[in-house]
Amino acid sequence: MIFAIVGTQRFPFNRMFELIDEAIEAGIIEEEVVAQSGYTEYQPRNFTVIPFLTQEEMNEYVERSRCIISHAGVGSITNCLERGKPVIVIPRRKEWGEHVDDHQLEISKVFQDNGYVAVAESQAELQKLVPCIEELTFQPYVRKQSDLISSIKNYVNSL
Repeated sequence: MIFAIVGTQRFPFNRMFELIDEAIEAGIIEEEVVAQSGYTEYQPRNFTVIPFLTQEEMNEYVERSRCIISHAGVGSITNCLERGKPVIVIPRRKEWGEHVDDHQLEISKVFQDNGYVAVAESQAELQKLVPCIEELTFQPYVRKQSDLISSIKNYVNSL
């Protein structure tokens, strides 16, 4: 199974679902696809959508998945990486009304540059990545402690 995630912000991400539908119709994706659709209005022809899931339900779908196709939301990406799943990120774009700015391009680049994820911005890239995602080598993801938490720990330890 492939699990697709678009998050819960009030922006639809129709383009991502269109890319997945096209990959299924091209025979690139032959397995079941389930998607957390949020506010996305697109009605898929070839896969199941569930608008909103609890964190527990989300985790269950992630665990059952072969790979994840996700928007470039930090929480969505890190949740999947912490469970050892290969992630293909499709960043939302401001120019297509998918978000207020292009911060998701920046987020996806940072995760990709660190070797954690693969990024697909087009149908060709998605169709190239999906069949071989498990053969790619990714860096193990380890959540880094924030500077604030480190400062608090240092202060408490100094008492």
